[in-house]
Amino acid sequence: MSVANSLRQKLLRWLLIALSLLVAVGIVTDYFMALEPAREVYDQHLLKLAYNMERNLPADKSAWTGAYPAIERSLLKSELDSYDAAKAAIFDEAGHFIAGESGLPINPPAVDGKPVYYDAKFNGDPIRVVALRSQSLGAVLYLAETTYKRNRLVQKTLLHMIVPELIFAIFAIVVLWVGVGRGLQPLAQIRAQINARSETDLSPMDEGKAPEEIREIITALNSLLARLDQSLKLQNQFLANAAHQLRTPLAGLQMQLELSGEQSPQEREQSHQRMLTSTRRIVRLANQLLALARAEGEADVNKFTHINISDAIQDLAADWLTRAYAKNIDLGLNLENVQVEASRWQIQEMLANLVDNALRYTPVGGNITIRCYADTNQGVIEVEDNGPGIPQDQREQVFDRFYRLDEGPEGCGLGLAIVREIVRHHGGSIAINQPIDGVGTLVTIQLPLVADQGKLGRS
Repeated sequence: MSVANSLRQKLLRWLLIALSLLVAVGIVTDYFMALEPAREVYDQHLLKLAYNMERNLPADKSAWTGAYPAIERSLLKSELDSYDAAKAAIFDEAGHFIAGESGLPINPPAVDGKPVYYDAKFNGDPIRVVALRSQSLGAVLYLAETTYKRNRLVQKTLLHMIVPELIFAIFAIVVLWVGVGRGLQPLAQIRAQINARSETDLSPMDEGKAPEEIREIITALNSLLARLDQSLKLQNQFLANAAHQLRTPLAGLQMQLELSGEQSPQEREQSHQRMLTSTRRIVRLANQLLALARAEGEADVNKFTHINISDAIQDLAADWLTRAYAKNIDLGLNLENVQVEASRWQIQEMLANLVDNALRYTPVGGNITIRCYADTNQGVIEVEDNGPGIPQDQREQVFDRFYRLDEGPEGCGLGLAIVREIVRHHGGSIAINQPIDGVGTLVTIQLPLVADQGKLGRS
């Protein structure tokens, strides 16, 4: 089970992580800031003791062993307290032990005479050692002191520095908690507005005094609501028109069936023909409604592949030729290799509707020419006939759903609407013009060609 992805928790998590890292860095910095001053102060005191011991040693090295106990009592023992103890050791230039604590860890200083400080352990206790090379005595003095007192000073100093930081961190956490809650409050208000709406309320949401980031979300949401409202209006209009288109043939079919029992054989034959016409119109309308809904969908059937327009036309040509022969229409094909990225069934549906209109309105003995060719980066499809044509002022209206130029029994006004929807889906364009001789209709469709078309074979 997946955990809910909370924006509040995510913001608090990242802010608390950043705050924790900041506090940790602050504590480490405070430690070193407290350590250095304490170390410097006690190191100077340790060096001072080393210089005092140097001044109290006799010039005769043979007397150092006897003189050391008195120096230890007067200098080192007086420095003892409840925290630390001091020890010393004296070595000659050759590194031979002379007096003091022989077990002290030694680290000889450089010959330049500068004192050397280092940390070590002696009898299990941490110690700080200063090594001093005495040029006048020709010896090396080591003075060591345990570090409990200086560590205690560092801890006290660090505590005094950390407590304000921890108080600040707690205060910052409270501010972050409240601030994030208040910052996300506009989202809660949007949620409340949406929950308070009915499913039919698609009016724009009030931006009010929302922050800029939230206002952008509201603007995008209002844009979506406007598109959805327009879509629902078109859908309702479409359903109303579809119901109207279905009601007429269904009512006629019902009436013919009711009257068939009282009709003479001749009237019954005429009624049968009218019922057949109504049934064909209903079937055609249902098929075109399904095709339109399918073209507007996002299903897998609408996936694009490489399509050769010439092949698609030739696949449908047999049916067109049969219908053209029945009306004594000269149907000509002028086809070139045109490769496009398209949905195969949509291209076939588009071609079927275009040629169906041409066959329907071209008179007996007329001419229809279907062409496809490549023009620069566009694939062009043309369907030309010498029928009655479409008046110029209606060439845009014929693409509207259920718009019909006449009240013929077979047309339902969806063919060109389906064609335009398919062309739009493929990123193309469609135009209706007159042929060069000024008689009939010329429908021209342009679709984007596949890149490097010349390298592709027929599909």
